[in-house]
Amino acid sequence: MRETKDSEERRKEFVDAAEKLFKKNGIVDTTVNNIVKELDVAKGLFYYYFKSKDDVIDAISEKYNEAFRDSMKKSMDEEDWPLRLKQFLDNCIISFRTLYVRLQGDREDVDLSQLTMVAIEEARTDSSEALAKLLAEGNEKHYIEVKDTGYAADFITGGIAYLVSKGETDRETIGNMVYNSLLQKDGKE
Repeated sequence: MRETKDSEERRKEFVDAAEKLFKKNGIVDTTVNNIVKELDVAKGLFYYYFKSKDDVIDAISEKYNEAFRDSMKKSMDEEDWPLRLKQFLDNCIISFRTLYVRLQGDREDVDLSQLTMVAIEEARTDSSEALAKLLAEGNEKHYIEVKDTGYAADFITGGIAYLVSKGETDRETIGNMVYNSLLQKDGKE
């Protein structure tokens, strides 16, 4: 007799199985049939939880980005704005590095580009929105003078994501470069 499981637990099993198979075989080479075979369940059960393979890719991306958002929030309760900015930048670098590691296949030839594109864009958007708020607060407290906090946040988080994707993960160098640039007013600190 088959064991019945609660809905969230079963959905998580599909996400975990798809993630495992995607990392092993790539997204293109993993079918819905492969996923249901991995779990030894009927194909219709997959479609009860997901409309398509794209939906399970989105669910994996959401799983990664939930962990990314949690990592971004660490130690952000600091009252001192400059220290909070430094902590944010450090969290951003660590979070993107962790996300890129999670987005690696088991072999170099495994194609996870569809998942990578979705997950990185969501992480970049989340971190940019959080940084824009932090920059606006820095403006209000007269620590910085940034005319367009949204644009600056997009530029900074996009740059961090790019540098981390290229293997540049020296938190001190990246963080100090951004931090020092933001805190300069009219070319002077």
